[in-house]
Amino acid sequence: MSDATSGTARRRFLPAIPFGVMLAIGWIALCLLTTIFFPILSDLSVSSIDLTARLAPPVGFGGYWSHPLGTDDLGRDVLARLVASTRTSLLIALGAVAISGTLGTLIGLLAAHVGGWVDQVVVAAVDAQVSVPFIIISLTLTAIFGNSLILFVVVLGLFGWERYTRLVRAMTMAARGRGYVLAMSTLGFSWPRIYLRHVLPNIASTLLVTMTISFPEVILLETSLSFLGLGIQPPMTSLGNMLGFGRSYLLTGWWIAAVPGAAIFLCALAVSVIGDWARSVIGRL
Repeated sequence: MSDATSGTARRRFLPAIPFGVMLAIGWIALCLLTTIFFPILSDLSVSSIDLTARLAPPVGFGGYWSHPLGTDDLGRDVLARLVASTRTSLLIALGAVAISGTLGTLIGLLAAHVGGWVDQVVVAAVDAQVSVPFIIISLTLTAIFGNSLILFVVVLGLFGWERYTRLVRAMTMAARGRGYVLAMSTLGFSWPRIYLRHVLPNIASTLLVTMTISFPEVILLETSLSFLGLGIQPPMTSLGNMLGFGRSYLLTGWWIAAVPGAAIFLCALAVSVIGDWARSVIGRL
C-alpha cells in the first residue's frame, strides 16, 4: 500500500478533532491536572480562615494575587475551595456513572438472556424509572438513608441505569441472532464467556459514549442536591455546596457563587461536547 493510500486510510479512521472539542478536552485535562497538582504546588488551604481578608474580591475587581479568585465571608480562599470542590464533584460523578453503567449493563444482559417474565419485569421497572423524575427519588432516598459520601454516590448511581439496560438489552438480543453467537453456542461455549468476550466488546464503544453523555447530567444532579443541602456536607466541599453557600452573598460577594457556577457550566458543557463528538465519530466508523 502506498504512503498516500495509507495516509487516506488513517484520515478516514482518525478524523480531525474539531477546535471546540479540543477546547473541551483541554478544559477537562486542566481540571484534572489542577486537582492533582494544586494542593502540592500551592500553600493555599481549603479550610484556613482569615477574617481580616473576608469577602476579598477577585483579581481585576480590586483583589490581590494572594487570593486570585477572592475569599468568602470567613476569609477562606475561593480558588483552593474551587479545586477541592471540583475534585469531589468529578469523583462523585465518575463513581455514580460507573455504578449506573455496571448495574444497567448487568440487568440488560439478564433480561436479554433469560427473557420471559424476567424480561417483562425489567421492562416494567425501566418504564417506572422513566416515569418518575429522579430528583424526587434521590431526595427521598437521601432523606431516609442520610447523606454520607458513600450512600450519596450509591444514590446517584441509581440515576440513568435504565438507559444502559434498554441499550444493552436491545443490542444483546440483536447479537444473539447473529451467526457468530449461534456458532459459539453450538460449539458449547458458555454464555458468560460469549457475553464477556464477544458481545460486550462489540457494544463497549456505544456504552462509553452513553457514559460520557450521562456524566454531565450526574454532575448537575449532584450540584442540585448539594445546593439544596442534601448532598456533600461540611467540612467536605463540592461545587453544588459552594454554589448553595454563595447564594446568601450574591450582593456582597457575587464571586462566591459565580466561580463554582461557571465551573459547573464549563465542566458539563465540555463533557457534553466530547460525548457528542465521540458519538458522531463512532457512528461514522
